[in-house]
Amino acid sequence: MKAKVNYTRSVLTLLLLFISSFSIAAPIGKISGTVVDKKTGETLVGVTVKIAGTKIGASTDIEGRFLIAGVATGRYTLEVSYVGYVTQTISDVEIKENTITPLNVVLEESSENNLSEVKITYKANRESVNNLYANQKASINISSGISAELIRRSPDKNTSEVLKRVSGASIQDNKFIVVRGLSDRYNSAMLNNAVLPNTEVDKKAFSFDILPSNLIDAIVVNKTASADIPGDFSGGVVQVTTKDFPDTKFLNFSLGTAYNFQSAFKDFQRSERGGSEVFGFANKDREIPANFPSKNQYLSLPLNERVALSRQFPNNWGYNNVKSVLGPIFQANYGTSKRFKDDSQFGTVLSLSYRYDERLRKSEQIAFMGDAIGDRFSDNVFNYNTNIGGLANFAYSWGTNKIALKNIYNRVLENQFTAREGIDDSGSGFFRTADYLLQRSLISTQLTGNHQLSEKSKIKLDWNLNYANTDRKEPGFKRMEYQQESGQGGYTRASIPSSGQADPRLAGDFNSQLNENLYGGALDLTIPVRWIQEKNKIKLGYFTQYRKRDFAARVLGFIRNGQFDADLLNLPQDQIFAPQNIRENGYVLSDITNGSDVYDANSFLNAGYAMFDGFVTEKLRIGVGARLESYNQKLNSADNAGTEINVDTTYVNLLPSLNLIYNLTEKASVRLSGSQTVGRPEFREIAPFGFYDFNKNVTVVGNPNLKQSKTTNVDLGYALYPSAGQVFSVSTFYKKFDLPIEQRLELGSTGRIFGYGNSESATLYGVEMEFRRPLDLISEDLANFTFSANASYMKSEVKVSTTINSTGKRPLQGQSPYLINVGLQYNSKVENSTGISLLYNRIGKRIWAVGNVIDPDIYENPRNVLDLQLSKRFAKSRAEIKLNYSDILNNRAIYYQKAKGADPDASYDKRTDKLNIADTFGSTLTIGFSYRIK
Repeated sequence: MKAKVNYTRSVLTLLLLFISSFSIAAPIGKISGTVVDKKTGETLVGVTVKIAGTKIGASTDIEGRFLIAGVATGRYTLEVSYVGYVTQTISDVEIKENTITPLNVVLEESSENNLSEVKITYKANRESVNNLYANQKASINISSGISAELIRRSPDKNTSEVLKRVSGASIQDNKFIVVRGLSDRYNSAMLNNAVLPNTEVDKKAFSFDILPSNLIDAIVVNKTASADIPGDFSGGVVQVTTKDFPDTKFLNFSLGTAYNFQSAFKDFQRSERGGSEVFGFANKDREIPANFPSKNQYLSLPLNERVALSRQFPNNWGYNNVKSVLGPIFQANYGTSKRFKDDSQFGTVLSLSYRYDERLRKSEQIAFMGDAIGDRFSDNVFNYNTNIGGLANFAYSWGTNKIALKNIYNRVLENQFTAREGIDDSGSGFFRTADYLLQRSLISTQLTGNHQLSEKSKIKLDWNLNYANTDRKEPGFKRMEYQQESGQGGYTRASIPSSGQADPRLAGDFNSQLNENLYGGALDLTIPVRWIQEKNKIKLGYFTQYRKRDFAARVLGFIRNGQFDADLLNLPQDQIFAPQNIRENGYVLSDITNGSDVYDANSFLNAGYAMFDGFVTEKLRIGVGARLESYNQKLNSADNAGTEINVDTTYVNLLPSLNLIYNLTEKASVRLSGSQTVGRPEFREIAPFGFYDFNKNVTVVGNPNLKQSKTTNVDLGYALYPSAGQVFSVSTFYKKFDLPIEQRLELGSTGRIFGYGNSESATLYGVEMEFRRPLDLISEDLANFTFSANASYMKSEVKVSTTINSTGKRPLQGQSPYLINVGLQYNSKVENSTGISLLYNRIGKRIWAVGNVIDPDIYENPRNVLDLQLSKRFAKSRAEIKLNYSDILNNRAIYYQKAKGADPDASYDKRTDKLNIADTFGSTLTIGFSYRIK
């Protein structure tokens, strides 16, 4: 009997333990968010957020963020309190299993008439978008942006495609940003508040296509200046931020592929490739042999030694016919955040991405020289592209302090083989090939700190140390030409220069290497003051940046030598430069490298600023300040005759700025801004180096006499933020340029030359609008639909001679007269949601290159771009399938000239206008699968 009682007790004990284990392991979730000041929009440090009636809660950190973990599922009431502010009681906060509930709180200061507790009802939707617009509302600058949530819903695979969706922004050459119609050289880019280096040799520009879009937390484009932003811009400053503290531990991956209707499984051509190229590393056989001497040494050698050295180059001039394949698109992301007993926190975000694709671009070109017609041809451009990206962010916060180490690595390899068929100005047929490879990498590392120095003073200290390296190689850029022989079919005779000087366009072998290091630092001090009103502040800061660039190109080419064996000209391309044909009476390399093909440059920027930001009345906020920048730029090179060219310029600029915000209501405001900014010449723009762009059939040359431009900016805007995730804004702007820098067509006798020059002055004015709203105002059945649109209209004027332009004026180079972005999104509010996104983009015609007395301006014609995305989540929202249909309309990219005396403002007329270039890219269908493991 006793044994039976003991057995019963044991069973009951095990049963109780089993039941209690379920209660212990009850499903839990988290609450996270940000607390901001209602009046200023700034985040608040040390706010207490807790579940009503319990001791469960957290305090906001240096960035105003909080996280309450281990909360059992259910509905709760939260209390948010802070000294000097009205306590907020937020009801009906729902916690779901293994889910983070976003909760972003706005606190209002206490006053004699406002001391009671306020209760609001929280709705947990449109959080990411709402935060973005809240930041825009609070910013002293006029800005536009796009959040991580909107990026996820778009079909965009890289940051350049995302930027097309930002109000007032467009993209040129699929990678460079244009803001308010101003070309890339008038804009600057920052990553986590550090200035990004240029990725291009020929222009001041950052290639945004190298940053995968799903590494981005948010993008904001500041369109007006304030003293705390670097002053080298006239269009906008693009600020890209990446995450450091994930709200919860995560591990996810995605895998997909892209099908381009013009490219997939088609017949392609390419040169011999090494196995390492799919991983972003060029084949070493493309490079110049290590023991190859300098130009002077080589040309002074006897013929037999030059022949021996020429034979050291691999015979890799041939090409193969292949079938294109579909490439993989892969990404893996990991993040974790660990809280310690003292409430300090360590966060980690890691990401690795890989993309490979093969694309065919078709092009038709006519090379005009005034009214004369030069080469006419059609191109098949076969592209083989690899993009590898990595991100590693680490952050540690304690109390009111935070330190973060943020790192980005990107490697891009673009291998482009062009097959060109056409006729030259004499009517002779030709077939040309170009085998081009670009290998570039970017390393960016930043150490940042944010500190509130004391609870009483609330003085904030932010600092930043950063380093970036850009490495760019163009190894073995080979160009070849075969011509038709009289009475012969096909292209059988190679065009090889006779004894003397080589021609890089005919059996030329071009190699270049660029390496640029950027070192920077910044220190910002924010001091709260009680001048005029509470919660105002003074900001003081220092900024420094040192850039060092080394560039060297080597230009070689085969020539016919001695008593040349003419039969060698009829050999096919894969045999013509075999070792046995490089001999005394055959081929030998010539070195035609010029002094301008090598340059080194550096710049040193030091800046300090002071500004006041605060309310002078209850509704009027003013941001006024000045920035003093000292900039020194040096460049050393030589001209083609070997004469040294040295540039050493110093500019000291005082750049004032004024921003006024008048809050008409809690949801609407009017903004007025005035500032001065500058536009500094880039290294490449002042370097005398000339590079032949095979695709555009032009030679690009710098101008050592280029000067800095200066811009006076005035902006007036109205913004309305009706509720979460909604916005209506309209703004007008005016800009006056002194000595604007433009790319222009230079007079030349041997083909087109693009150079850089200062125009005397220019003006630009315009208006832009942005609208975003769910369609529930039409019907509650449409509550899951959101309509968004932004549009800009701009007009610029540069005075020119009537011998160049019949009207005596023209627009700024690169400036579009209008820009349109329209989007319709659907997202069902269920666990396994369905999403649909339809996006449209169009920009007005813009001058690609400024003309001269012989050549009219070259215009880029508008394109209509329509993109569609379908997405479906399943497996409790852990898995998702996306289908993107990009560039559905597949409009041609057309570059053209108006006839002399024709109205330059008229639209493109294919009957009368001179077609220069017409490119076709093809529509693309991308399918991707993603899965969240944790």
